Amino acid sequence: MRILITAIGSMSAECAISRLKDRGNFVAGCDIYPKDWHYETTLCDAFFQAPFATEEDKYVSFLLDVCGRLNLGYIIPLTDLEIDIIDRHRHRFEKEGIILCMQSSETLKIVRNKYALFKYFETDTFVPSIRTCLLSQLEETMIFPCVAKPYNGRSSEGLIRNATKEQVLAIRDKAKYIVQEQLNGDVFTVDVCRCKKSGIVCAVPRQELLRTQNGAGLTVRTIADKSLMDLSLYIGDRLNINGCVNMEFIGKNDIYYLIDINPRFSAGIAFSILAGYDMVNNHLNCFIGKDVDGQVDISENIMIKKYQEVVMNLL
Repeated sequence: MRILITAIGSMSAECAISRLKDRGNFVAGCDIYPKDWHYETTLCDAFFQAPFATEEDKYVSFLLDVCGRLNLGYIIPLTDLEIDIIDRHRHRFEKEGIILCMQSSETLKIVRNKYALFKYFETDTFVPSIRTCLLSQLEETMIFPCVAKPYNGRSSEGLIRNATKEQVLAIRDKAKYIVQEQLNGDVFTVDVCRCKKSGIVCAVPRQELLRTQNGAGLTVRTIADKSLMDLSLYIGDRLNINGCVNMEFIGKNDIYYLIDINPRFSAGIAFSILAGYDMVNNHLNCFIGKDVDGQVDISENIMIKKYQEVVMNLL
């Protein structure tokens, strides 16, 4: 396969590129920063510096041009912003026969809108949810301090924890924010890969022990919690997930409350691969009609992410 991966400076990029290359795929990468600023460019067969995704038409035209020049038939976007933009221009890629390895527009309308996600499962007794309202319709009974965040936010941008009523009312762009009851507990994430065609699915749960401020797990504990796995599989079926997504939960008193779904590889996707499931290539298989691996046994392990300095030769 000939594949374009976007945003190769993101935390999941090295793992994604390496796994795809191990299977003999041709992998081109792009990023807004120059080639010599990212180690991941050395792993790619080709690299292109991209315009900012916020320059929407220019960015989409760039992706189409790169795919045309290198005869690339697949795109795997690694960030939420790019997914939002590519989805709005899905027809342009379909017209060129380019397969977008990401969730459907119908699924994205729910998972990329935190209020829509809450409403979708609000009356579902199998999916514990945290009370949520639009900031523009703030309920008098909301308990403070609370959590306030953009309804379509990513990587904890704009997130306010322990927000007082005064802080919430001071938010300027109220139309973009939701307010949630603050639930204190442990953070759990689950990488889920589900093939829509066959129904084969795998869930790899982990407890996040150390996280960066933008929510990337640095030290995690993989767990084989059947209730959390069953909950994740049920959510995947309800949303008709195809490929790999990452679900986030708050665990308290043996109950897992759904807080977010990231429709892309998580920053900790390598943890799932270390646990025994190749999320990257199974994700691709969901879009190319190949068999997908089923559930693997999960053993409890502590895993850590480490960083290593390298020298990029500029000569």
